[in-house]
Amino acid sequence: MTTQYATTNGNNGNNGTWSNGKRGGKRAFTLIEILIVVVILGVLAALVVPSVTSALDDAKTEAAEARGSQILTMVTRFNQFQPGGASISLPSSAGAITTTELDKLVTAGYCESDDITNQLTNNSTWYYDPTTKTIAPE
Repeated sequence: MTTQYATTNGNNGNNGTWSNGKRGGKRAFTLIEILIVVVILGVLAALVVPSVTSALDDAKTEAAEARGSQILTMVTRFNQFQPGGASISLPSSAGAITTTELDKLVTAGYCESDDITNQLTNNSTWYYDPTTKTIAPE
């Protein structure tokens, strides 16, 4: 009984098969190696998703606060020029600004109706705080 050995290039002339029946050349990944990679990717995703979600929420809040500042500027200009004798009354104590008051900005052409929509709650409710003189979404 003679044993065949592969030549130095990994091929014994039988279409890339070794004498033991295995194919030579490229080595494939094992199931364990693939599972380890999947587990590592899952752990990384579990760490990244909450921070991305938090960053998106923070960005929405910042954008809504910036829009509140823009609305306050529009209200101030509207009250300075008083088109047609109209004015927007802001609450004397902290409270909500009514939709009918903000709709005057749209009617006068200061903005579009989408511009006075609260991005956080998808309605037109904004709150005015006279002590800080700010309009905020909450």
